[in-house]
Amino acid sequence: MCVTILHMVIFAGFVRECSSNDWEPVHASVKNDISSGVELHIHCKSKDTDFGDHTLTYGAEFAWKFTINIMYSTLYWCNMSWTDHVDGKYVYVQGSYDIYKAKRDWKKCENECHFSVRKDCIYGYDKAKGALECVYRWPN
Repeated sequence: MCVTILHMVIFAGFVRECSSNDWEPVHASVKNDISSGVELHIHCKSKDTDFGDHTLTYGAEFAWKFTINIMYSTLYWCNMSWTDHVDGKYVYVQGSYDIYKAKRDWKKCENECHFSVRKDCIYGYDKAKGALECVYRWPN
């Protein structure tokens, strides 16, 4: 009996700490903003879901939605690559980034988490700052 009451008190405290947005679907997207004529190759997945390979032309985006799990351990990562043309040479650029980590992002972008892939960096929108911020710099 005491254990059940204790569980109810803990659960009530947990529910009170959660906002109504916590259990609404998160809409995530990755957009190719590198430059005209450059294709972005992207492969995003989680522990349970593999979205496969996609090629995004300039201005195109890959989008999906999901619900954060109760432990806030929801994680999606993306492998991305593209070919740049620098000083008359082709340069292959490749990187991998945890595009969505619930414990990091649920407050930062809430239920709308959009990322812009550019030549220098992957940018994510920080709702509290009201601005894009560099979240991943491409390796040299």
